[in-house]
Amino acid sequence: MSVENNEPRKKPVKAMPDDDDDGVVFYDNKKDISSKTPLPQKSANPSKKARHASVKDPDKAASKNNVKGSSKDKSNNKSSKDKGKSTDSGKDSKKDKSTKLPRYRFVINIIASVLSVLFLVAGTGLIVAYTYFHRINYQDIPKETSGQESKTSFINSEAAESNPTGEVNTYDGELLNDPMVLNIMLFGEDTRKGSSTGNSDTMMIFSIDTRHKKLKLLSLMRDTFVDIPGYGENRLNAAYAYGGAALTVSTVQKNYGIKIDRYAVVDFNSFKKIIETLGGIDVELSSEEIDYINWQSWTNNQVDTRYELDVNNYNFYENADGNSVAMVHLNGRQALWHARNRGQDGICSGDDYVRTQRQRQVINVIIDRLKNSDITTVMSIIYEIGPMITTNVKTSEITSLATNITTYLQYDMESKSAPMRDEFGTVYYFSDENHPVYINGAMSSVILIYDWDDFRQRIAEFIYEEQVARPEEEETTDEAADSTSEAA
Repeated sequence: MSVENNEPRKKPVKAMPDDDDDGVVFYDNKKDISSKTPLPQKSANPSKKARHASVKDPDKAASKNNVKGSSKDKSNNKSSKDKGKSTDSGKDSKKDKSTKLPRYRFVINIIASVLSVLFLVAGTGLIVAYTYFHRINYQDIPKETSGQESKTSFINSEAAESNPTGEVNTYDGELLNDPMVLNIMLFGEDTRKGSSTGNSDTMMIFSIDTRHKKLKLLSLMRDTFVDIPGYGENRLNAAYAYGGAALTVSTVQKNYGIKIDRYAVVDFNSFKKIIETLGGIDVELSSEEIDYINWQSWTNNQVDTRYELDVNNYNFYENADGNSVAMVHLNGRQALWHARNRGQDGICSGDDYVRTQRQRQVINVIIDRLKNSDITTVMSIIYEIGPMITTNVKTSEITSLATNITTYLQYDMESKSAPMRDEFGTVYYFSDENHPVYINGAMSSVILIYDWDDFRQRIAEFIYEEQVARPEEEETTDEAADSTSEAA
């Protein structure tokens, strides 16, 4: 005989739709409570039927006694005793019901309260993160016009597993990329008043290399003579003036052969805010560099005194390079002048190479500071400078980077320029009267590369290390393949 279940059907709980674009997923609270912390099963406690059965058992015993008894008085006595037992049992049952049920509800209330708080905190965190990351200006760039295709656009562990060696080829006509290396093009923008298009004398490739667990910073020299798509040959920094980040990324890919996955533009004001949000930074400076910061701040009417930073207040020592330096605390304005310092006659020595070195020095110091910062400080920086950063890093990707930031910040840092100063005469040379270069009809001083294939190889080896196939290895492989085919 079948038993019909008359209990009401439970309605299925539906999860809220995902926001795939932003990488934020919202969940239905009821669903999470039932899946993560299931309520105690009914079988664990006496059911309503079971409790009532325990109350009726004495009556059943009394009826049996009435049938078996021979005397009416005995029967009445037994009946009265059984009634007493029944009454006592009923009292015990009510007592049991009054004590156990509230305790059960109390436990459930505690669990529900705790889960409610957890969901509230988690939900608030998601909303805050969503709000913070959306303060950043997202601006995508059109597909490259150089005719070169890319294989990947972000750190991809699945693609890395399919290509564990990560070998890349500098001579196969494709942009170099490794699914375990993320290349972000960084621009420092100087937007002058009255100019709609800013200039960028700071251009770096920042690589997050998860294969070798390293962070790499490569400064591209602004005066390098390159081919700008649609504009012809000119200095590298001219690409930014012509077409901003999009054209510069296309130019770098066409000439340097490296896949640029993402880009980020930070103007001078946001750079200063980053430093101020960090509470300033401590940088090793020579007495000349201290004087340069004082001189620029004073001549630009930013301070009232010529010597804001008094060299007499610092203890100088010899650093690893044999230079006399002192550790100086800089605010945002002072750090910006140091990063822009390429020398000033009578004040400080330097050139573009030294300037890129100072820029990398500042970024290294910032990263070191972030290593010791809590998540509140990092989120504060994102919130403050977000509106002044333009990037094509998506919100979901920023969330991914933020999730792994503590891991990435533990990576070793390597940095250099391309080309390097000591490569003069072997990798590059300067234009002069014997090697004139004319830009807009005027003879100009630019950096000329002897052999672009060799130059690309050096850059590739810095970013991808041993994953890059060297020319001699390719020739050997080709010869071996030919020998095999002939033997066959």
